[in-house]
Amino acid sequence: MANEGFLGKHTIGGERAATSDHQVVLHYLPLSESAKAALIPVGTVLKRVEGAEGSVVWEPLLSSDETTVMPAAVVDSPCDPTGESAETSALCVVHGGVKARLLKTGDDKPLTDIQMALLMERGIFAV
Repeated sequence: MANEGFLGKHTIGGERAATSDHQVVLHYLPLSESAKAALIPVGTVLKRVEGAEGSVVWEPLLSSDETTVMPAAVVDSPCDPTGESAETSALCVVHGGVKARLLKTGDDKPLTDIQMALLMERGIFAV
């Protein structure tokens, strides 16, 4: 006979980046060491980078990143890697619709047209 029970629950409050215009796929993505230095607000676009020992980790896309750097995810819920809980991963939209007005780089700049196009090629649609 199978045992059933609550393992816990997760509540997300405040504004989120995801929209209901196109179904979203959410994943918790592990952060790089440099990404853990500051709060990561909703709408921050992340890029994939190589971590220690060849692992894959994520950090905010910068406005100065070359156009060859592929934006790959959008933070959907505020992430505080510096706080008491010291989050090591961020809840992110990896596919679907996001609010265009919330999108920004890690240095708090709006995305360029090229970065927006690359985000769309990745399957994340700004509406």
